[in-house]
Amino acid sequence: MNGEKFLFDTMIWVKYLRGLDGRLQDHVASLVLEDRAFITEVIIMELLRGAKSDKEYISLSEDFLVLPRLVVNNPVCQAAWKLAYNLRKKGVNIPLADTLIAAVSIHYQCTLIHSDSHYTLVAKHAGLKAVEL
Repeated sequence: MNGEKFLFDTMIWVKYLRGLDGRLQDHVASLVLEDRAFITEVIIMELLRGAKSDKEYISLSEDFLVLPRLVVNNPVCQAAWKLAYNLRKKGVNIPLADTLIAAVSIHYQCTLIHSDSHYTLVAKHAGLKAVEL
């Protein structure tokens, strides 16, 4: 088993939680059990803002806080600023949350698993290792 780390974008977690794709369910679950699935504060925030009730909010927050976290610290923020600037210079306009998530993935050398075309653009222009599902 290799030690590759994976960061799942928000929509991958949403699909996982909704049980929309059995193959995705198995893939995510196996990486979580192998301690190779990571999360970051921005993704937690995006997920929790979609909670339908206090009970769901508490349950989700408890579940996601158990996962190993890739911290958004000053070096990550500075990398995100530079990434946003460089992408914009190339005519690529990515939402700020996606830019920060991409910067986290690049900084911590994780493969970003996603279903968002913005990350495909970042990968093309900025060295993000990404897999679209």
